Amino acid sequence: MAELTASLQSCSRSTPGTSTHTQTLILYYRGLCVPLVLCVCVWLICFCVFRSLVLLSEWRAVVSELIGLCYRMSDVVSPVVQSSSPEGLIPMDTESETSAGLQKILQEIQPRDTNDFFTSARELDPSESDCNNEQKEPENAVHKAQSCNSGGGDGEAYRVTAQMVLVCCWRTMKEVSMLLGHLCQSMPLCCPLTHADGRGVVTEDQVEGVGKYFREQLLQSRHRGAFELAYVGFVRLTEMLCRSGSATLQQLPAHWLKEVLEEVKSSDPSSKLCATRRSAGIPFYIQALLSSEPKSSSCGLLKMTMRSLTALAMPSNDADTESSSVPQVHALNILRALYRDTRLGENIVPFVSDGMQAAILGFTSPVWAVRNSSTLLFSTLITRIFGVKKGKDEHSKKNRMTGREFFTRFPALYPFLLSQLQEAAASVNSDSGQVKLHPSLFLLLLVLGRLYPSPMDGSSSPLGLAPFMPLIIRCGRSAVYRTREMAARALVPFVLVTQVPSTIQTLLEELPQEPGPGLQQNHIHGTLLQVLSLLRSYLADTHRPQSGNEQDCDLSSGLFPRLWIATRLNPCLVTRGAFLDLLGCLCGCHPVSVSESQLKKLREETLQILMASELVAPQGPDDTNLSVPGATQYLQSLAHIAVSVCVESPHLWDCPESAGFQRDLLERLLRCPHYEVRLFALDQLLRRLQKTEEESQRRGQGPMPFDLSVSSLTSLALHETYPGCQAKVLQVLAVLPLSWLLPWRDGMTSLSCLEVLEHLLTLLETSTHRAHSLYKSLDGIFSFHLASGIFVRLLCSTAFLGVSTGAVSPPVALEMGVGLLCQLFQMWGQVAAGMVNLIQWLLGDEQSDTRCEESLDLDEEFLFEKGDLNLWAEPLSWARMLHRHLSALVSVTHSLDVSTAELDRLSAIAKSNALAAQRSMKGLPALPQFSATIEYAKISLLKERTSLALNLLDTLRPS
Repeated sequence: MAELTASLQSCSRSTPGTSTHTQTLILYYRGLCVPLVLCVCVWLICFCVFRSLVLLSEWRAVVSELIGLCYRMSDVVSPVVQSSSPEGLIPMDTESETSAGLQKILQEIQPRDTNDFFTSARELDPSESDCNNEQKEPENAVHKAQSCNSGGGDGEAYRVTAQMVLVCCWRTMKEVSMLLGHLCQSMPLCCPLTHADGRGVVTEDQVEGVGKYFREQLLQSRHRGAFELAYVGFVRLTEMLCRSGSATLQQLPAHWLKEVLEEVKSSDPSSKLCATRRSAGIPFYIQALLSSEPKSSSCGLLKMTMRSLTALAMPSNDADTESSSVPQVHALNILRALYRDTRLGENIVPFVSDGMQAAILGFTSPVWAVRNSSTLLFSTLITRIFGVKKGKDEHSKKNRMTGREFFTRFPALYPFLLSQLQEAAASVNSDSGQVKLHPSLFLLLLVLGRLYPSPMDGSSSPLGLAPFMPLIIRCGRSAVYRTREMAARALVPFVLVTQVPSTIQTLLEELPQEPGPGLQQNHIHGTLLQVLSLLRSYLADTHRPQSGNEQDCDLSSGLFPRLWIATRLNPCLVTRGAFLDLLGCLCGCHPVSVSESQLKKLREETLQILMASELVAPQGPDDTNLSVPGATQYLQSLAHIAVSVCVESPHLWDCPESAGFQRDLLERLLRCPHYEVRLFALDQLLRRLQKTEEESQRRGQGPMPFDLSVSSLTSLALHETYPGCQAKVLQVLAVLPLSWLLPWRDGMTSLSCLEVLEHLLTLLETSTHRAHSLYKSLDGIFSFHLASGIFVRLLCSTAFLGVSTGAVSPPVALEMGVGLLCQLFQMWGQVAAGMVNLIQWLLGDEQSDTRCEESLDLDEEFLFEKGDLNLWAEPLSWARMLHRHLSALVSVTHSLDVSTAELDRLSAIAKSNALAAQRSMKGLPALPQFSATIEYAKISLLKERTSLALNLLDTLRPS
């Protein structure tokens, strides 16, 4: 026991004659080693105390000394982790004695580049201290490299860095915090059965002192690692306080909580509380106090805290300044942490409405810190309300809820959102040409856009959604594009499904019937987006009325007078594209509120607009290469209609000379200069071909219902420059039957199979896209010719490593490629020639030269070269994998007619490489795997590949 106490005392004993900063850096170093000793001591104390419950007075002394040691170590490192800039802090010493002591510590803790570093004793030579003392350095000696070390010669220089200091400090804080938390959690407070005084190993005063220590560290530390790990230790302490039988200890969390809330309320820029770094450890401190409250209680602390914090988070009537907004910033950051805490569970849900109001109102503050904290709080509340993202599309119903459910769960948000939306909508006016954006408009539309219609809408409810409609429609007139999109999405849940046709009709009637001066394109675009959102939601709703008064609300009456918006009469391509999207939605195969005769007429008008557009009938170079704003969006809208005509639903359109017309229209899409149009057309064509192929297999029909110009696809495969279109056109060719592809044509020129093969493989060698469709499309086309050299280059290229539609492991892709190549060898009857080519590749192009320098030049053989530090595991795995496949190929092939001359030639190369590797290995220094790692790895790889090649050659020789 005495020895244990003495060892603890020696850990913190000061070195006589040294300054404070020297002792600081000594403890920085000891902070790396002492925590392990302390953890062993705690485990030993717990084991002995709970086993015997004897010698408690002695154990109390040990624990008391241990706690004191933790405090002293914390005092040393606290100035660093509590600094306003801990990442770049180095305590400055101006004394030469201090500099010498610092250098001694650095020499002790820095690693040496010698093989005996981990085996020899890491003690300093006594003469080193004298050497350091003889050096007289200037004032900045702490930051300069020192040349004196235990070797006394050309030792490597070391210097203090801020990273070294910071790592030692926060790791010390980590171990101290975990140690104190474990002590309070494990040590008994009282032992009434074994000792008359009833005292335990730790006292209430010590526990309260540990709590004050954690309070100081969490409220004043700036380094995230320090206060996050202090939080873990503090949670252990608070859990112990709630379980303890002492009324005094049980009241400490409430007392501490009230103190910190008062301090937050009165904080200013001169306060010790951290106003930056998301309030640093303050949210963690309050979070630990609240989460320790018993679940069976009435959550009085939580309610009191949330009321105080939401009051602070609301904007004040005073003029907002940097100093007056500090409590508000702290409150917003603390609320964010509490809403994210899963341990508070459903107890925090009643306060979500208040938090949402604080976040939205915070956006109106002129202080950037308040707006930034409000953004973080708003993001947390969106996740808390709607849940984590459950799919790629954040606008799907998986990530939303009905408006009825939303306002039922959070009724306080109904009047708040309505009043805020009224204020925001009043500021929306694009007629003046000036952009006026209300600070909270984006958040309001974002929340409302997360809702969707409910089948129960329209029933009696005090929270009617009708008042929101005109305000959201007005927001669609904003001069900001994104605001118009969000307003269109937010309008959907506020329109009853039975009122969608009439609402669409009303919106269409707001559009101008003829072009003229003073048109507000923002109004037109916002209205069209709202009509589109309502129509798409209506068609996708399974609860919409299937019969009734649809004919009473015929949309054609509002459409035909405004078809000019989709024509060249409208100079704005953005609104033309939006109107074309609306026409494409109405002319599809879904039932809409348009009579059959009017729908047929609408399709005819839409087809005429398409044929007169810049995509089909350009009237000059400006039409061919559209580059004005909105051009890509407009052409994509045209492409959607064109694909519906020629690929998706040709039976719905009354096309002249149906087959030839569809073929010509598709060719125009594939020749469009904009790659977005080509990619969309190829994607839809591939889907149609795959679907038709499945149907034709069941019915025994051909793969396409109309004539497809395959020459356009083959030319595109040869000349396409966009990687996405390259991959897609190869997939399309893979679906088509072989008879359609031959002869392969490039415009009017017919190409031989060998020319096509070499061209495509060269293209794929330099491409980063997928090559899996190449093999399927070319399988059997070039069976008369074995291009093994080209295939090997393809296998070694990076293009082949992406052979899947998703992420794939490169070794798996390479394994599949080699297996496919071996199958092709068997199919072509060229196993012998393929074996010779691959064995020669396995051996490499090294010449049998005895010079070590040239025999080590194996850079070309490193398939996955990453630099000098590249490990040889990947090339070795590739060589062994190739050997495995070739061995299997030999075993399944009955007779291999490989000439003896070829076998002798390859054997000579292999033996020459083996001899060169042996000589090179002898020329390396001792222990080459450590002293010459790169050279040793290359030589070992050469030996392994040579051995594998010789094994294959021996197998090929006749017995």
